[in-house]
Amino acid sequence: MKIKGIDVSYHQGVIDWNKVKQAGIEFAIIRIGYGKYDFQKDKQFENNYKNAKNNGIKVGVYHYSYAVNVDDAKKEADLVIKWLNDRQLDLPVYFDIEDKSQASLSTNLRTEMTKSFCEKIENAGYWAGIYANKNWLETKLDMNKLNRFTVWLAQWSSNPTYQGTYGMWQYTSDGSVNGINGRVDMNYQVKELGGKIGTTSSSNKKSNEEVANEVIEGIWGNGTERKNKLTNAGYNYEAIQNIVNQKLSKKSNEEIATEVIQGKWCNQPERQKRLEEAGYNYKEIQKIVNERLK
Repeated sequence: MKIKGIDVSYHQGVIDWNKVKQAGIEFAIIRIGYGKYDFQKDKQFENNYKNAKNNGIKVGVYHYSYAVNVDDAKKEADLVIKWLNDRQLDLPVYFDIEDKSQASLSTNLRTEMTKSFCEKIENAGYWAGIYANKNWLETKLDMNKLNRFTVWLAQWSSNPTYQGTYGMWQYTSDGSVNGINGRVDMNYQVKELGGKIGTTSSSNKKSNEEVANEVIEGIWGNGTERKNKLTNAGYNYEAIQNIVNQKLSKKSNEEIATEVIQGKWCNQPERQKRLEEAGYNYKEIQKIVNERLK
């Protein structure tokens, strides 16, 4: 998929969103604000949000961060949640981390700031994402610790070379769109993304395997809280819990191979799907099965 969109702030002034829609723009990521103080809300956010939605343009938001510690990042997230006031989004809330004041911080601190912001956004029911350029994603953030959050890649080129996973790509800052005075950032949405959990048909849903790993890491809470969070996010609680239980009592490949022969893991292609969802290496287990059945 490759859906064309823009990102805007008060720098674009008053936008004619009807003309933007007629120009073929399908989504907009709108700056909601910057920093950690209430007066830093983007002056055009309310107008941009209302008029983009009224013209059938999908909306996500971004917050330009000036955070230099985890507490700042949490305050910024709280402010974004306050400004959103539980309103509906079609696309994620992005943490825009690129300021010069953050460049001298440690990778670990930048990563923890990003994680803290995104987790607060998630807890408020929104899909959380990270906006950064290729260099920051590769050298200034530990993406292994952030890979459960969707990425909005900024790489101004005809073809992105970033090797990580991303759902949104900002490909130029020099775009021109009817209805907007001056230049504007242009983007492509390259995978399905969601906004407010439970209120949009689009989603950034992860596989049951990925979510099960997050459950084991403690991200989804325990007991009833876990069940409610998973269900509200559109996941099958029972299916995920089954994978979790299997992972926490994981058997050896030899034991699983015996179960396969006994018919407990179904036949192809269902067998491979179930084994991989449960965290097992299908090829290794099938090799053992084949050797035993010779």
